[in-house]
Amino acid sequence: MYKISVVIPTLNRAELLAETIEGIESQSLPREQYEVIVVDNNSADRTIEVLEQKSFTYSNLRFSLQQKPGAAATRNTGLEMSSGEIVLFIDDDIESDRKLLESHLRYHGETPDASVIGTIRTNWETTRDPFLRYMRDRGIFDPYSVNGSTLDFSCYHTGNVSTPRRTLEGLGGFDERFEVYGMEDIELGYRLERSGCPMVRGVEATALHHYFPSYGQFAERCEQAGFSLGLMLKLHPELRGRFTENGRVTRLLRPFHRLYRAAEPMIHPLSRSLEKREERRGSGPISTPLGFHYDWALRYRFFLGFSHYATNGNGVRSNEPAREREDVNIKESTSKVPTSSLVR
Repeated sequence: MYKISVVIPTLNRAELLAETIEGIESQSLPREQYEVIVVDNNSADRTIEVLEQKSFTYSNLRFSLQQKPGAAATRNTGLEMSSGEIVLFIDDDIESDRKLLESHLRYHGETPDASVIGTIRTNWETTRDPFLRYMRDRGIFDPYSVNGSTLDFSCYHTGNVSTPRRTLEGLGGFDERFEVYGMEDIELGYRLERSGCPMVRGVEATALHHYFPSYGQFAERCEQAGFSLGLMLKLHPELRGRFTENGRVTRLLRPFHRLYRAAEPMIHPLSRSLEKREERRGSGPISTPLGFHYDWALRYRFFLGFSHYATNGNGVRSNEPAREREDVNIKESTSKVPTSSLVR
C-alpha cells in the first residue's frame, strides 16, 4: 500500500497539467511511497496524449476518464482508484513544493485522524492587472492560506488538502449532485468535521497556484458558486445562518442589487476606462471607485447564482433570468467563493 495517493482532476489544461505532474513527480518522497492519479473530465484538448506520455515515463502514474460533469464525480473516480493511506487532492494548475508530500505525511503523523489544509500561494505580488490586484489586496482569492484563528470545514478547499482514505470512503466521498462549480469541497468538509475529523493547518505543505482569472471569468465563478450554495443549503439547512443573512442591513441592500442589475450596461464602459487607467499606474492598490465596482459586481453575481437555484429549486441551472429572492442575501459572498475546485 502506498503512503499517499495524489488525486488530480483535470479539464482542458494539457500544458498546465504536464507541469503539475512534473512537480508532483519530483518530490523528496521516494516514488515507491506514493501514487499519482489523474482523472480527465472529458477534455477536448490533448490531455489524453499528455497522460499517456507521462504514464509511460512514471510507473506510479495512472489515469482515467470521467464523463459525468463536475469536480465531485471526477474526484470520486480518483478516490475509488486510490490505494494510499492518505489521499491528497490538488488541482491541475498547482506547482508543488518539493517537500509537499513529505509535509502532508508529517502532519498526519502528528494528527492521524485529521484533514490537513495545505498552504497555496499566488504570484500576483507585482501584477499590473487591476482585478488581480483587487483580489490580492482584498484576500478574496487566497482561501488556501488559512489566516486568523478560525479553521473549520469552510477551509476544506481541494487545491491542496489531504485526508485519510478510510475516512473519505466512510463518508462516501464527494456528493455528485454538485455538477456546477463550487461548494462540493466545503460540503464534504462539513461532513468530515461532523464525523469527528478535525481540520489542521499545513503551513509547510506549500504549493503555488498558476491562476490568473479575468474579472469576467471570476464573476462567472461567483454566479456558479452562488448556485451551488443553494444546493448546499438544501442539503444542510442548518447552515443557512452561516452563509446567509436576513437582518435590517439585508433589507437595505436589496434595492442596490436591483439598481446594479439595471445600471450594469452603463457601468461596464466606465469600469473599463478605470481599469485601463489602473493598468498604467503600476502594481499598487487600485482606486476606491474601481474597488467599489468589483465589490458590488461580484456580490451581485453570487446573489444572482443563488437566486437561480432558489427559483428553479431542482439543482439544474437555467439560462432564463433569475427572479431575485426577497428573503435572502449572501453574507460576505465574495470571500465565500471556493476557488480551489476544478476549473471549468
